[in-house]
Amino acid sequence: MPNSFRLLAQDVIALGDAGNLPGALETLHEAVQSLPQDPHSAFLAGCLYERCGNPMQARLYYLESLRQNATAPRIWHRLGIACLETGDLDLSEQALRIAIQQKPDEAPFYVDLSMVLARKGAFEDSLATAITGDKMCPDQVAAVNNIAHALQGLGRSAESLPYYDRAISLDPENGTCRFGRAVSLLKLGRFEDGWREYEWRWRACQTPRTDLTMPQWDGEDLTGKSILIHHEQGYGDTLQFIRYVLLLKALGATVVVQVPVPLVRLLHSVQGIDRIISVFDPSLDLDFHCPMVGLPLRLSVTPANAPGCPYLSVPVEEQERQGGALREIAVQDSFRPELIVGLVWSGDPRPHDPAASQVDRRRSVRLETLAPLMAVEGIRFVSFQLGTPQQQIAVTGLPILDGTNGITDFADTAARLYGVDLLVSVDTSMVHLAGGLGLPVWMLSRHDACWRWGDSGATTPWYPSMRIFRQSRSGDWESPVAEVADMLRQFVTLYRANLEAEAA
Repeated sequence: MPNSFRLLAQDVIALGDAGNLPGALETLHEAVQSLPQDPHSAFLAGCLYERCGNPMQARLYYLESLRQNATAPRIWHRLGIACLETGDLDLSEQALRIAIQQKPDEAPFYVDLSMVLARKGAFEDSLATAITGDKMCPDQVAAVNNIAHALQGLGRSAESLPYYDRAISLDPENGTCRFGRAVSLLKLGRFEDGWREYEWRWRACQTPRTDLTMPQWDGEDLTGKSILIHHEQGYGDTLQFIRYVLLLKALGATVVVQVPVPLVRLLHSVQGIDRIISVFDPSLDLDFHCPMVGLPLRLSVTPANAPGCPYLSVPVEEQERQGGALREIAVQDSFRPELIVGLVWSGDPRPHDPAASQVDRRRSVRLETLAPLMAVEGIRFVSFQLGTPQQQIAVTGLPILDGTNGITDFADTAARLYGVDLLVSVDTSMVHLAGGLGLPVWMLSRHDACWRWGDSGATTPWYPSMRIFRQSRSGDWESPVAEVADMLRQFVTLYRANLEAEAA
């Protein structure tokens, strides 16, 4: 019957509004079996799938609707959003540009296109597009926020703050705007305000835990109290912020730390931890809990008063066993000792999280991009790369030794870092591992750098042993790689001179 789809569609909406998404999806799957062959019904099916959190199916029905009627700007717009949510940025941009071409006076089309361009790292175009949307319809929170975000991505965080302030004045409870403002404040080194605003991550991009019954610590006296500090975000965040447990211990607390299994063995040696676990035991009698990245706010921490490096360590016997073995393999029978350099060129792509995956595309490189480093004489390269990108070693044929065989966790990786003279890495957890150990690390940073590296500069107060090589513009890896190659040549010269001096 022609009306059966629309009747079931009403049930889908009712189930969705009641919070029963599985039931809504099941009913929607049934409803599309009687879908009339017209563009409006296909568009409605796409909207319903999008509403039920299934953008991939929504995309299929939007495409079907457009097959029947290609001159429909609102359908092109929704297709662009669905493609954005599935991570297909190219098709998303194409669809939104067609929507604008067909209806050039629709401000939301420009605003959403600016978001897609930012995800692609095209921050100049994103800025111009967001400004156009804002001029067409002033005081749209999304447009103002996108202007701020684009400026932040261009390394102009100070300029972004008035726009974040304007967006927040329009919508004070907007977690996305507040979190964006936090990032700009932290990039500018305004830590007191930045840490406070960073708490808005729970309303923007992080999900708070619901399995803990003890209260969250907000600075209460910890004398004689116990506290659970738990991992959040990525491995790198925990490796950076674990240093603060020492300050909790100084406040008289018994400190229990919960982290993923790959970090447990390494963090056993961190001062201030009384007990470390990977799975929370509900029977534990604890007074407070605190997410790892919430510690700097509650402890009033800045880089100036943070515990110094190194705060991570590896037993000497493990340094010698794993690091020494790696160095021996890398040196082989070289007549003239060469510099040993570790390499990491790719982060975790996190395909389940489109936004995080898009950031990873901007921070990671293909191994062949680092080929100019291999032209530097006097260096043996060792790969610390894990995951699928590791296969690029065989594909490229570049002279790189795989140093990851047998690695089971971060403790193994840390031990092997003592077998190289230097680590060269993109912005992954490896730079935090090397920095926390106090070992030399050169980081290749995307142009829209993470908040912890600021907008500019070659050094960071978080890790004195780190040097930063930045893109001059988004997508340009050629320049920082050339800088690293030049520095490596200088490093080799100094290394050889030091060896000759020792031999004299």
